[in-house]
Amino acid sequence: MAFQALLIGLIVFIGKADYFVGTAMLGRPIVLGALVGLALGDAATGTIIGFSLELVFMGMQAIGASIPPDMIVGSVLGTAFAITTGNGIDAAITIAMPAAVLSAFIVNLFYGVITPIMARSADRYAEDDNDRGITMIFLANGFIFDTAFAVIAFVAFMFGGDTVSAFVAAIPAWLTTGITIATGILPAVGFAQLITMIASKKTAVFLLLGFLLAAYLGVPTLGIVCFAVVIVGVLYMAHIFIPKDSQIVAAEVDDDNEF
Repeated sequence: MAFQALLIGLIVFIGKADYFVGTAMLGRPIVLGALVGLALGDAATGTIIGFSLELVFMGMQAIGASIPPDMIVGSVLGTAFAITTGNGIDAAITIAMPAAVLSAFIVNLFYGVITPIMARSADRYAEDDNDRGITMIFLANGFIFDTAFAVIAFVAFMFGGDTVSAFVAAIPAWLTTGITIATGILPAVGFAQLITMIASKKTAVFLLLGFLLAAYLGVPTLGIVCFAVVIVGVLYMAHIFIPKDSQIVAAEVDDDNEF
């Protein structure tokens, strides 16, 4: 149990240290879920739960000074307790969301208190032209940040297994049903948030086409991707073979309409 808890803490540290390796998406739930599954001896279940949590957290992004729920801690603990309790994705959502919200408070503590204090030290090093000191401050701040959440995950998994099992067992059926419904709604909300960022007059027709293929013709996701590849190829070939003069005229007409 202690070794597994240590691995859970290490996985959280890896997820939080994503920026150190150039934002390689190691902190995404689908990656963390697979790692937790490997650590607990059930990689398949971990990957499935991680994929489901990816759909839940995909629309949660930091905007301005707002801090969204911590998907790294939430995903790792949610997946870990879901596997150990054997209650699947319902338990993962039940545990992941509260854990993510509570972890976000600690993130705010770092951003609002600890990081500014260390930043003042970096400012003093900057006044002395000590680039080595600045580097050490930034590295130390990141290491303390990552380690703190790793320790939290270690303690939560080490001492919370029985408590969480009892908590999950005590959940009434109506609440479990509500969580299952919410699990289906949250991915739709996440996709809607993403669509608002990419939708435009030029792409709306393609989004509608994908919806019609899936909803009314039953085309699977892979088939829709294949249709999209063909459409992109056709448009690319049309762009190549249309005379340049026609393209210029079309661009001028578009500009006139927009004006």
